[in-house]
Amino acid sequence: MLNRYQFEVMTYIEKNNNLSFNIGELANNTRISRKKVEEILKNLQENGNVRISDNNIITLTKKGLEQLEPYRVKRAVVMGAGFGSRMMPATKDRPKPMVTVNGKRIIETLLDAMVAVGITDITIVRGYQKEKYDELLVKYPFLNLVDNDDYATTNNISSVMKVLDKIEGGIYLCEADLYITNPDVITKYQYTSNILGSYSLETDDWSFRMQDGHIVDYQQGNTYCYNYYGISYWTADDCTKLRNDWSEIYATDEGKDVFWEIVPLKLRKEKYQVEIRECQKSDIMEIDNYYELATLDQKYNI
Repeated sequence: MLNRYQFEVMTYIEKNNNLSFNIGELANNTRISRKKVEEILKNLQENGNVRISDNNIITLTKKGLEQLEPYRVKRAVVMGAGFGSRMMPATKDRPKPMVTVNGKRIIETLLDAMVAVGITDITIVRGYQKEKYDELLVKYPFLNLVDNDDYATTNNISSVMKVLDKIEGGIYLCEADLYITNPDVITKYQYTSNILGSYSLETDDWSFRMQDGHIVDYQQGNTYCYNYYGISYWTADDCTKLRNDWSEIYATDEGKDVFWEIVPLKLRKEKYQVEIRECQKSDIMEIDNYYELATLDQKYNI
């Protein structure tokens, strides 16, 4: 098993193929001190995980790639069952993720980012205008489409309840209506459970703070915080906890009105240590209403 420092250095080297050996660059981009990076590289070379060539190119060896393999993400669940009522009339005949923006469906920006890092075990939970998702099968024939016919009377916890069998082994769990402008927010490898967030001095949206490296204070409206984005990763151990906790909460009288993320971040927060994976606000475009859609794509009339 790799420690966190080894993981960060090795995944950076793997992503940046034929990387020129530069301690300062590695330290800066992995956010690890130069001294620690030097120590890690020495260890990785001694163990045969990393090679530095005569022309100063650093690469992972076959052994190094094998060491990373247990951390490779192979599965994703994408939730796209909701109405998207604030996007009317664009969503009159299709769900929000299937709305096109400058010729590309919103959900395609996420799917393309996943495919680019080798993830093809992808399940989409659909509800409103569900048959429209069939159009994706032309480009992505490997998709697994699961129906949530309870979407109109329950909150999004009902969507994860439809795919409990998929919540295992380490997965990306994502919302379908995020327009991804930087595909690097989906990475090939993950080390620990995390949720994407961008730093804000103040927000009236859903957000959280960080304490001892983990998410606290998940709430709507906050200051000196991170905006919540609906892209998360959950380890195999946390997947087991989530299946159990969601099932218990969903079985209660109030459980069907719960957001799925409220369970690990608030109702059962003592059982989880979820990191914030920081991104920039420009990496993901949240198109919240028809006006915002029309400002991005002139084919929609304001």
